[in-house]
Amino acid sequence: MIFFGHLGITTGVIKIYEKIAHKDIDIDIDSEVSIDYRVVLVGSILPDIIDKPIGAYIFRNTFHNSRIFAHTLLFSVLIMLIGLYILYKHKKSNILLLGTCTSIHLILDSMWLYPEILFWPYFGWRFPVRPEGNWVQSDIIRLATDPSYYLSELIGFMIIAYYFVRLIKNRQINTFLKNGKL
Repeated sequence: MIFFGHLGITTGVIKIYEKIAHKDIDIDIDSEVSIDYRVVLVGSILPDIIDKPIGAYIFRNTFHNSRIFAHTLLFSVLIMLIGLYILYKHKKSNILLLGTCTSIHLILDSMWLYPEILFWPYFGWRFPVRPEGNWVQSDIIRLATDPSYYLSELIGFMIIAYYFVRLIKNRQINTFLKNGKL
């Protein structure tokens, strides 16, 4: 999955959770229980923001893999544990939300197919070598030919487009930029 699949599907999942969890209460725009969707958007692509530059560019000859530390269960669990601590101590949930969104990223990337990465360091300290080659070109080819690939991107794009248009129509862009409310 590439960009819009992660952004849109994660946003959709969190929005559905928000609707179900808070269906009995009217959420005010400044309410503490509402979700900061800026955090959702960052968390949905955080593993790629961290791992792609490190594994595919900066230390390409070391790792030979663009899915390393941030694509592990350990990374997501550590963020969620830190988030639980901050929630308990300071009643702020954004770090927990960030960890949840990175976990959704792992699911969308089908990381269970790569147990040596997902469960690192359980299977050893070295990451497996993946023949990276020209992954941008292979992603473009997959986008054009693989329905499981382009459908998730299309669905994600439609979700992001829906909320973007809604923010514009309701003149809420500044509200979103200021406090992350959708």
